[in-house]
Amino acid sequence: MWKKLMIGGLVTIVVLYILFEIGYFATSSPHFCAKCHEVSKYVTSWESSVHSNVTCLECHQPQGELGKFHAKARGLNYVFQHFSGDYTIPTRAIVSDQECLTCHLGDNKSFPEAIRLKNTKAINHYKTIKESQSCLECHRDTGHDIDIYLTTDLESAKPSS
Repeated sequence: MWKKLMIGGLVTIVVLYILFEIGYFATSSPHFCAKCHEVSKYVTSWESSVHSNVTCLECHQPQGELGKFHAKARGLNYVFQHFSGDYTIPTRAIVSDQECLTCHLGDNKSFPEAIRLKNTKAINHYKTIKESQSCLECHRDTGHDIDIYLTTDLESAKPSS
């Protein structure tokens, strides 16, 4: 009896995980995200950036399998906000320095052409990392322009429906 329950439970977990991975893959393109997440202007900006070969989630999701669950839970929240109209632009984007470093120190084999960090007379990246200074302090608009929806008088901060 216990053996059947254990096997049944294990099969259920594996099937649910496979379904999650299929759903994750199907819903992870920038254009899919822009359908229900008010980021269409950011996607347009991203398409002409040096990071246009990197998807949203490769920068905006914590690493690992739990990071995938975290990103999709946030995504469901954005879908709810979109359809309820209860949101504020801009939403806070999550970008971890670890995501930057994984590529630019050469640890992400998916992007072997990524420019490697180096120290120059002007910038000492070793010191910057050692002092826990965020990559975004100098490279905030690298993936796409920031604050696209904002104007000096905050008019048009929220797209009209």
